[in-house]
Amino acid sequence: MAETRPPASVHGRLLSYLLVPLFLLLVAGVAVDHHVIVTPIHNAFDHSLSRSALAIMARIRPGQDGRPEVALPQHPPPPLRAMSDEHFFYRVSLPDGRTIAGTPDLPLAPDSGAEDGFSYTNLTYRNDAFRLASYRTSETGEPLIVTVAETPARRDRAVHRLDVAFLINDTVQMVLVLIIALVGIRIALRPLQRLSRQLARRPRQALTHLPTQDVPSEVLPLVESLNNLLGRIRDSVLSQQHFMANAAHQLRTPLTGLKAQLEVLARETAGGPLQERIALLHGGVDRLAHTANQLLTLARAEPSAHRSSHFALIELPKLIGEVIDSSLDRAIAHGIDLGAGSHPAQVNGVYWLLHELLGNLMDNAIRHTPAGGNITVRCGVDRGHPFLEVDDSGTGIAPEERAKVRERFYRGSGNQTEGCGLGLAIVDEVARVHNARLSILDGSTGRGTRMRIDFPAVS
Repeated sequence: MAETRPPASVHGRLLSYLLVPLFLLLVAGVAVDHHVIVTPIHNAFDHSLSRSALAIMARIRPGQDGRPEVALPQHPPPPLRAMSDEHFFYRVSLPDGRTIAGTPDLPLAPDSGAEDGFSYTNLTYRNDAFRLASYRTSETGEPLIVTVAETPARRDRAVHRLDVAFLINDTVQMVLVLIIALVGIRIALRPLQRLSRQLARRPRQALTHLPTQDVPSEVLPLVESLNNLLGRIRDSVLSQQHFMANAAHQLRTPLTGLKAQLEVLARETAGGPLQERIALLHGGVDRLAHTANQLLTLARAEPSAHRSSHFALIELPKLIGEVIDSSLDRAIAHGIDLGAGSHPAQVNGVYWLLHELLGNLMDNAIRHTPAGGNITVRCGVDRGHPFLEVDDSGTGIAPEERAKVRERFYRGSGNQTEGCGLGLAIVDEVARVHNARLSILDGSTGRGTRMRIDFPAVS
């Protein structure tokens, strides 16, 4: 099976879209800074080189034979703090190439025709790179060429130090820009996070529109699309509920008439050969009427059919008393001991729905509890949460079937009763309407089943 890749976040995408441009901007910035600083640095060092040529020119004097002489050693000492890779040479020569002083084989820089008489060039001399400056003048009475040369190590170190400084400065600036961008992205994505929290906090039955105030224009189309989707889902659910309710209503009327006709027919044929068939038919009609009533209740119990305005505080002991009163005759007829253990407890809910919930739990308990058994209905508060439970000593529900019995029209493998398989489905739906939890447990006596509804705490 191929691994499922986690979905990419908007935060991560925005960050990836920013990193590449910021990196390119950093490279471009360093390149521009390098280009901007190289020319002034080279100009400064060329100016220093030209001053060396002028200093040598100032030491040229006419000799005894009339020829110019230079009051400098053949190889002047290196400048102060000179490094091992720094070298300096000079040459004073005539236009015909004769050397008056200095290094005879030192090349000349090509004449650039500049007004100040200086010309510069880069060349390789004695296997090293050099920067040359040649000064052409006739201040001594005859044309002379003063050439000075130095290795570019010092200027290269200066350029390197400035490059590093600019790189550090630009990197710090880019990091600060990235941090600011990350903070901005996080702040800009807060509306999406608020929308996500709103959706997560909404109860499952809530199909109302999401609020659109304070929603950024970029997120507004998404919220409006969600609202349209919620509206279509709500209309579909309501249509389905109306269909089920109408179908159940349409079934109830003819079934009631059919049941009345069967009762008349049973009286008219009392003691006749058709009595047994009429009784079977009468039982089938009763089951069909019960199923129709259960379908109607299930449609009305859908979570999306109820709003918060329908809820009110309900006393669970009072509810238990009413349901026991309505079920007592049936329990006595089945030889079942019906009791209650009520403690003060309140829940926030819809009264008729909770009445249906407890009525269905009671109906299931009576159906599955044999004669001589007992059923106990309890309510109270456990750790701050109200609860309601029906405990019977009946046949019980196998652990592997406890999840399935919540499904609609499912009947357990050992179920020999005449139910339609909707009772616990209705209980589960009503519990969801109230944000409660249905638990199917073993009976407290070691036999039967204990159905427990845990409600949220009442604020």
